[in-house]
Amino acid sequence: MKTIPAYVALGLAILSVSDAGAQTRRLQFHPQSFDMWCQETQHLAPARCDKRLPEDDQAYQAYVNQNENYEAKQQNQKADEHRLNQAILRSDPSANPAGTPPTAPVTSPK
Repeated sequence: MKTIPAYVALGLAILSVSDAGAQTRRLQFHPQSFDMWCQETQHLAPARCDKRLPEDDQAYQAYVNQNENYEAKQQNQKADEHRLNQAILRSDPSANPAGTPPTAPVTSPK
């Protein structure tokens, strides 16, 4: 009778560790460099970009923040769709009747 609480405690410990690991997922965002943004996005002269004026720097930071927020939303949406696919759509027993292999491999989100 003492083994059941031990198994329950072990199961809860495993779940808490897996939940903690799942929440530390790192978003991958690589912003454009200031020089590339200045010359290609803003179409400013290279001499002006080399000066890196405070107002240019503020505009660049606003641009990076806007893109970072957009990328984070996109990546979170993609991860949510992947979780939905794995948890609900792929676990349908009628999709794999009587021991047949799955039609598509289970993959991680990209």
